[in-house]
Amino acid sequence: MNFYIGNSIDEINEQDVNVEFCDELIDFIYKMSGQVSFDMSKLYQIDPYDDVEVSKNDLFQIAEICKYILDTALLQNYEEPDEGRQMVQDLLEIIQKAMTSDLGLVSIGD
Repeated sequence: MNFYIGNSIDEINEQDVNVEFCDELIDFIYKMSGQVSFDMSKLYQIDPYDDVEVSKNDLFQIAEICKYILDTALLQNYEEPDEGRQMVQDLLEIIQKAMTSDLGLVSIGD
């Protein structure tokens, strides 16, 4: 899935800057969520196969999830830990840009 800055699917341009987030990483985070006390559901409940509008009201919580993942060793057992960390870092950066612009995100599924 790819994340774009915008409040609705109609608002985005697929040529715009976006962040790719692979389905395997979402699955991995979902599986790891049972082993940590931090609620990561706002991130792993985004359907990687559908187009989803992520409200600007949810961005702070998703940013906190990204920071938690980056600050812990959560991705050490992911098959591509460096790639996983980079995707989470990229997602955090696009969230911060969206928050600065007072916009949400749109996830375009595979």
